[in-house]
Amino acid sequence: MTNKSSKLGIKTAASIAVLISTTVIALEVRSQDSSPKPEIKTNQKLEIKPESSPLVSSSQVKPEADPPLCGVAPLDALKKHKVKQGETLESIAKQYKLTPATIMGLNSNARDGIVEVGQNLSIPPFNGVSYQLSNEDTYRAIATKYNVRADVLFERNACQNRPKVVFVPGGVWKPNPIIAKILPFANRETIILQSGGYPLPYAVPVTSNYGWRVNPVTQEWSFHSGIDLGAPMGTPVLATKAGKVEFAGWSGGYGNLIELAHDSFGTRYAHLERIDVNAGQRVVKGQQIGIVGSTGRSTGPHLHFEIMRSSSDGWVTQDPASYLSRLVAWAIDTAGYLM
Repeated sequence: MTNKSSKLGIKTAASIAVLISTTVIALEVRSQDSSPKPEIKTNQKLEIKPESSPLVSSSQVKPEADPPLCGVAPLDALKKHKVKQGETLESIAKQYKLTPATIMGLNSNARDGIVEVGQNLSIPPFNGVSYQLSNEDTYRAIATKYNVRADVLFERNACQNRPKVVFVPGGVWKPNPIIAKILPFANRETIILQSGGYPLPYAVPVTSNYGWRVNPVTQEWSFHSGIDLGAPMGTPVLATKAGKVEFAGWSGGYGNLIELAHDSFGTRYAHLERIDVNAGQRVVKGQQIGIVGSTGRSTGPHLHFEIMRSSSDGWVTQDPASYLSRLVAWAIDTAGYLM
């Protein structure tokens, strides 16, 4: 009994020591945390906000309003811009974060790329092109044509079922192509050479017009300052009028370039494979000055032809189409008279 009692006393003493040690540690920790503890009352009701409880039914929570799918049609939200002194089509387009093509497409009085002081322009809220619907047109057909989604086209035009005109977001306005006339007779080379004034021995198709276009090399919308004539590689290039060679050599995107100065205007011949004249040289009407090539920024053999007029701002280009058309028509009439 004595041994058992002594063992029991030792265990009891050890347990009491552990309890005292634990209590002391707890008191030390509590003394280090001096922040006040909230008093909890047994009869206090806890308020639970609906949005914090997953058990609250959806009917008790007010939903946020969804943004409308069909807003104001772009053609009903046009701004008006009055051209000021010093503004250009490019600067106005940049001001509204648009492309020049978007403004040109909506304003027929600006489709030559030139704006005048006091001119009024319609400005859309974003880039695109207007499209007039025919009886057979549908949103799906228009969307396919411009490679856009039909539902987006429908929503962007205020969800109108049968509008007369829609605005296609991202669509690009392009001018109607002008095809050059081809002389309808076998001996056309002789006729053109006799009449003179045409930059090639015979009339050829126009492959790119003067004015705004999507550049075939950069795929960017830019102004084309001349007219491209689709002639084969090596075709002789002729001076359209007597004059002086102002420049003959390499000129960046023009490739091999010749500039001729005439009495009241100038002409340019670009992308040449070879140059046959020198700067300062005098040339006569119809003289060969080089041959057709594809140098510089070009996608294939052709002649880039420009006409320049003198102005207060220096040399400015003009559309050569009317000049070339009159020349070809005159040659045809002359051929008929001679035959």
